[in-house]
Amino acid sequence: MKKLLIASLLVVVLLLLAVNVASANGGPHGDYAAATDACAGCHRAHTAKADKLLKEAGKTYDLCISCHGAAGTGANTNVEDGVYLSSRDDAAGDGNHGAGNTPDNSPLLGGGFVNYKGVAVTSTHDPTGVVSGAWGAGDVRGQMGTIDRALDCASCHDPHGSPNYRILKETINGATVSVAQVDEGASKDYDTANWNTDQSNVCGACHNPYQHAGADTTSGTYTHPVDRNNKAEYMPPEYTVGGVTVSVPLAANNYIVCQTCHLPHGTSAQMAGFADGAGPAGDSALLREDNRGVCQACHKK
Repeated sequence: MKKLLIASLLVVVLLLLAVNVASANGGPHGDYAAATDACAGCHRAHTAKADKLLKEAGKTYDLCISCHGAAGTGANTNVEDGVYLSSRDDAAGDGNHGAGNTPDNSPLLGGGFVNYKGVAVTSTHDPTGVVSGAWGAGDVRGQMGTIDRALDCASCHDPHGSPNYRILKETINGATVSVAQVDEGASKDYDTANWNTDQSNVCGACHNPYQHAGADTTSGTYTHPVDRNNKAEYMPPEYTVGGVTVSVPLAANNYIVCQTCHLPHGTSAQMAGFADGAGPAGDSALLREDNRGVCQACHKK
């Protein structure tokens, strides 16, 4: 009886552990085994070329794109060009990156740092270790504030794994960030928005005054609400005119989040006419569509 009880408890523990396993934490990013080879993917104990025993010389970005870049071979997510390359390692069947139902060359949900949809980006978060400003940093909407630390991939993502979606860090820019994990599971779907309603917390860590669920005038101007359900009369968030379809992704329960309109890595959207001077002038503001056309997807004017 005692042996049966112990065996039952062991099964329960294994089941609980299985529930907590997330696909984003697979491969070299978390879920480490006792005799893991994952450490060697990034570190060298005695022949490192950079601080923190990193095997790649240069900045953190250089290490990340050695797998996730245009010339990388270790990951299917090419964040430089903003595309999913299923041809890289799916044949190996290692279960870490498999394509599942994501077609080759599908645009990534986060955009790209150098190109997006085959076109050079017009605005991007600079992940190369540069200290730069951020709109709304310092709690004043509509003004550029300084982020007093260099921005790189590890500013937002934890390379050793995280309970957050897409290994997003639990603390970003000093702010606690919680983003519910969405496990794409066996489907490995990297091109369909599959977010939870708290996705805006990532952006709010640096752009806090823009994260409001209702009308807010504390900065002297109004701001579009996020983190709330999209109104039924604006559904679905898609609009086609002149053969051009404008579509923006909502989070779970039809919630509007920052990423509904903006790409967190970089966009190749163009701004012209009235949109060019909509502020910041000449800046595509990481928007998904040309000329701030994201508005049409919901408002259909």
